[in-house]
Order: sequence, then structure tokens, then C-alpha cells
Amino acid sequence: MLQGGNHIVFVFVSFICFVAIIFLLIIKSRKNEIRIENREIQLNHNDLTLEKIQLIWITNIGDYRIKRADLERMCTNNTIIMLSGYSKKRSKRYLEEDIQFLSTLAPTYYLWSSEDYKGNYRDLNALLLDCKVTILENTNALFETENGTKFSIIGLDDVGTNRDHIDYAIENINSENINILTSFTEVKNSLEKQYESIQVYLFERSQDHVNRNQKTIYLELNNEKGLLKQKTITFINFKVLL
Repeated sequence: MLQGGNHIVFVFVSFICFVAIIFLLIIKSRKNEIRIENREIQLNHNDLTLEKIQLIWITNIGDYRIKRADLERMCTNNTIIMLSGYSKKRSKRYLEEDIQFLSTLAPTYYLWSSEDYKGNYRDLNALLLDCKVTILENTNALFETENGTKFSIIGLDDVGTNRDHIDYAIENINSENINILTSFTEVKNSLEKQYESIQVYLFERSQDHVNRNQKTIYLELNNEKGLLKQKTITFINFKVLL
């Protein structure tokens, strides 16, 4: 039988262990859950059909097991899917099931991350092409709303490994259109002349000590860090300010 101080120590240690177990269960539960976020971009424009455009931003697709029925229900005829990186883990084998499924729902585009280049990115490149996913690596894609407003999604290759080239990415870009820049990591300096035609900049991860301009709308899409970080799917819509 425990007596005196030994009993107090036993109770204290038991309590700490109990709290630790609960904390670990909460972390595991959060990591297994997918959080849905809704973000809105306000634009001064006269085309209300811009509000029908829906961007779905999914990061580290290799870590997900998507509930397909839910995502299929949320997609519309005006949905564009952006995949930002495959996985933070060095996967030995890339899985195509979710990528193939997403590409059947809507036009799907991919942005390289630094982690991708640590693995066998050539295999991932081949898988994405087989799944009819367009890789935005210093290139852009042009779209048009129901009322004829044109907008471009510009994708930079990985900033973290210095593969980004904004000059190539904005080739043939019309400054009169709505131009949306995307990358996994935010560029350090978007004050340069090449960024003057960018109205919106979407990125997965910001950097310290960045130089931003005042005309562009900046949106970091998954800024949680640490043990309580969750898998997140972000739905992005436009709000037209007439």
C-alpha cells in the first residue's frame, strides 16, 4: 500500500499520463480530420459572374484520404482545383486514386513544393500527366467567365529551391485581365516590375521579411504550424464590389 509522499507522487504521475494520453488522442484526431475553410477575395469589377468561380486549394494531396461524395457535392461547373505539393513525407510510392478522382471533377492544376524535389519528382510528374493534371511550373492558364471576363492563373515553380521564374510565368499575360499568381512558397520580393500586373497572390506558405506591394491581394492559405496543424481544403470565391 502506498503511503504519504509516495501516494501523492503516484497520483501526480497518473494525472500527467492521463493528460498526455488525452492530448495525443486529440492530436491524432485532428490530423485525421480534414478542415474545410472558406475564403473570399473582394474585387472591384462589374462582372457579377466572377462570383460563380470557385477555386479549391488542396495542399499535400498525398496525405489525404478525401471523402469523395462530400467534395463531389461541393464542386460546380465553375470549379478549378489547385493542388499545392504532394506530401511533406517522402513517399516511396505515389498514389493516383485521389488525383485521378479530382481531375474528373474539374480542371486540376499542380504547384511544386520543395518537398516534392526531395523525392522522385519525375515519377510524380509522370503520374500527374497521366491523370490529366496540368503542372504550373512558370506557366499560366487562361479562363473566361460567363460574361466574357478573362482571368489567368499563373503558377511559379518551387520558390524554396529557386526554380521560380516570374518572367517565363507571365509570358503572354494581358495586364487588362484579372491575373492570379500562385506558388507553394511566397516569393521574397513582389515589389519588382514583373508583379505589377498581379491582382491576387495565393500561396501555401509565407516567408519572413518579404517585400509586398500595396495593389496586390495576398492570401496565405494554410498558415497553421506545429502539433495542432490540420489537413485543410480551402474554398476560394470572389466577391464583386460594383
